Amino acid sequence: MSLKLDESFYQALLEKAAQSPRKRSHFNLHKELDEPVQRLCIALKRGTYIRPHHHPKSNKWELMLCLQGQICLVIFDKNGALSDKLTLSPGQALNGIELPPDTWHTLYPLSDDAILLEIKEGPFMPTQESDFASWAPLEGQEQATELLAWLENAAAGERFAASESK
Repeated sequence: MSLKLDESFYQALLEKAAQSPRKRSHFNLHKELDEPVQRLCIALKRGTYIRPHHHPKSNKWELMLCLQGQICLVIFDKNGALSDKLTLSPGQALNGIELPPDTWHTLYPLSDDAILLEIKEGPFMPTQESDFASWAPLEGQEQATELLAWLENAAAGERFAASESK
């Protein structure tokens, strides 16, 4: 039976994201983690934090398509300086992008709710600690909220500096 990526599917995925402390949820369209092509839908709620990261293996490109809402994709250079901020939104000038391997990036929803379709080469491999930006706070840390706030107004060439005061 075919799976329809329709409003009912989106709403169910967004409801799971609303109940998640991480403010996001995903649904694998592929059946097995070792499949050669990984396909998943990701529901994002405003305030979710995806730690900046990269996929250093030469076959780990990512194709991202925004299916609903608006998503900001942020690209960094290898030293953590912001290189580009792109808005992905269906029906707009840019609704998707293919990132080459080893691209440092993060993304966050600009709208209250957003749905992303991600396609990448398999098999699934969990992100290693070394694949996360050393300058970026861990999920759940207070500085993660600071990074999200900084991203909203940051411009090319700027770097995030977490506050040291607690």
